[in-house]
Amino acid sequence: MVKALVGGRPFDFSKDEIERRMRQEEPESIREHLVEVNGRSFPPKQVLATVTGWNRTTFTTMEAQRVLTRAGFTCRRNGNMALGGPAVMVPVRAGDLGRLDEIAVQAGRVGVAIDAAENASRAARQELRALLESVRDLMNDQEDQ
Repeated sequence: MVKALVGGRPFDFSKDEIERRMRQEEPESIREHLVEVNGRSFPPKQVLATVTGWNRTTFTTMEAQRVLTRAGFTCRRNGNMALGGPAVMVPVRAGDLGRLDEIAVQAGRVGVAIDAAENASRAARQELRALLESVRDLMNDQEDQ
């Protein structure tokens, strides 16, 4: 039984219970990360959302991987990593799990901040395009006069 907090909510499931709940599920397409459940590869967020009923936007992939790894599942990157090397699982001592949990929570917060910054940047670019278009329209109007 794994007891953990994910996004401030309690996660309290056993490996058997997770496997049972995922038995009838069809795996969605894998983008970057996967978890192996019942001999099949799933996106970690699909597994955590299915098991808990939580909305996927309320937790990170890293948080999902953290609790699923603690439950005894293999989580890894899909295929090769961007730098060309194969994905590697590194063994972790049990005493390091608490610190890894802290790091995962902090990394999740950083990921949320990065997402927010990317969204703000995207919105700023759209606003800039609209302003430039307005300037072009104004210049064209002045040329026509």
